[in-house]
Amino acid sequence: MPGPADDVPRWQPPEPSDDAPRWEPSPPTRDVPRWEPPAAPVETVRRWAPASRAPRRAPEPRAPRRELEPRAPARPPLPAPGTLLTWPLSWWKRHPWAIVWALVLLAPIAVFFLRVLDESGYDRALVPVEWALAALFVAALVVAVPATVGRSAARAALGVVGALALLAILLWPLTRVTLDRTQCPARAGVDLGVPAAVNALASWERGEAEDGVWRSGVAPAWRDTVRGTRLIDYQLVDSGCWERVAPVDVTRTWHEFRVTVEAGGREPISKVVVVHTATERGDWKITAIEGPLP
Repeated sequence: MPGPADDVPRWQPPEPSDDAPRWEPSPPTRDVPRWEPPAAPVETVRRWAPASRAPRRAPEPRAPRRELEPRAPARPPLPAPGTLLTWPLSWWKRHPWAIVWALVLLAPIAVFFLRVLDESGYDRALVPVEWALAALFVAALVVAVPATVGRSAARAALGVVGALALLAILLWPLTRVTLDRTQCPARAGVDLGVPAAVNALASWERGEAEDGVWRSGVAPAWRDTVRGTRLIDYQLVDSGCWERVAPVDVTRTWHEFRVTVEAGGREPISKVVVVHTATERGDWKITAIEGPLP
C-alpha cells in the first residue's frame, strides 16, 4: 500500500504575533463604592422613674346587663308504667336478704313510731300497723329463704336464725324493760284489775289466809311474811300501767294502797302496798305484791 504523498499540504499551527490584541485586567479604581455591613445599633439603658399619677376618671355608667331567663332542666324520660311496678320486685328478687336486714335494723324506729301514734291519740291504728309490719317481715323472709335454699340450705337457715335473733335483741329492751309507773291510756278501759286487787286485800283483812283470791300469783315468801300481820284498814290511792319505750302495755297494771297494819302486838303503822295485776283472756290475776313489810 503506498504511503502518504509528500505533496499533500498539512495543517500547521499559526505563528504567534504581537499584533493581536490581548485582554488585560483593568486597574482598580477608588471611586467604585463597596458594600459594607451596617453597624449594630447601640441600645440605650432606661432608668426607672416614678410614674406620674393621672387623675382618676369617674366610672362610666354601664348599661344594665340583660339577664337571661333560666332554662328549665331537662327532664329524664319517664319510664314506662310497667317498669315502675316490675323494677322493685325484680330488685327484691336479686337482693332478698337486703330487705330482711333493713327491716330488722329499722324495727326500733318502728317501735318509736308506734309509741308516737299511741301518744297522739291514734291508738286504734296500733294493731293494724303492728300486723302490717309483721306481715311485711314475714313476706321478706318468704322471698329470701327460697331464693337461698337452692344455693345453700345452711346459709338460708343461718340467715333466718340470725335475723330473728337480732330482731329479738333489738326489741327486747324496748318492749320488756320497765322504766317506771305511768298512767294508763284511754284504750286500757276502766277496770284495770282494780276489783282483783281490792278482793285480795279484803280477804287479807278478813284473815282468810287460805283464800285463793290473794294467794294466786303471790310468792310464798310474801305470804309467809304477812301471815302474822293483821290488816286493819286499806285505801286505794292510785292505779296505772308500767312505762316502757314501746306503746304502754295495758295488760299489766299496778294498784297502790295505803294500808294500816299491826304486827307482833305492836302499835298499828301505816304502810304502802302495791299490788301487780295482769289479765289473761279477760281474767285479772295478781302477779306480785310489794310491801307492807321489808
